[in-house]
Amino acid sequence: MSLSLPLTLINVRAFFHKEFVGPKSDKLLRLAALAFAIVQGCATAPEPAQPVLPPPPEFVFEPLPDGEWELVAASFAETGQFPGARRATLTIKDGRISAFSGCNTASGAVQRHNGLLEVPEFAVTRRGCPGPLGWFEARYFGLLKERPSYLVEGDTLTLVADNERARFRRPAAAAKGTQ
Repeated sequence: MSLSLPLTLINVRAFFHKEFVGPKSDKLLRLAALAFAIVQGCATAPEPAQPVLPPPPEFVFEPLPDGEWELVAASFAETGQFPGARRATLTIKDGRISAFSGCNTASGAVQRHNGLLEVPEFAVTRRGCPGPLGWFEARYFGLLKERPSYLVEGDTLTLVADNERARFRRPAAAAKGTQ
């Protein structure tokens, strides 16, 4: 554009010089050049080409962690069991969930919703559990009701909701059957 402007001015000057001779020709030439410069300055430049960005990757949620799991550790308990009680477990199969705390059992329908484990309704047995086990059970079943996010890495399942975390592994007998 820098080369075309001087050439155009020369052509305008030559045109006006032939047509208008006299003392007013200089003013008219300046006025024409100024008008031309203003029009050129107001012309919109083409927009720069937008970079072509690839579409964002699709977010893929993991399928439900089907199978049997036993609790290894949790933010509310160092181990998945209390002395004298069986280890806490979790089973997910055919859209159903079953959880055992070491004292009571809870079950219900389960679904994946936006990457979260969702249990709309949970039915729980009502056996009286000794103090620490009752406290553990309330936190464990509470974690499952809170729509935790889940991550499966090999034979390990991790559930996370707010400040609560629980890590599970496949039971030894189930892990041997999968190999």
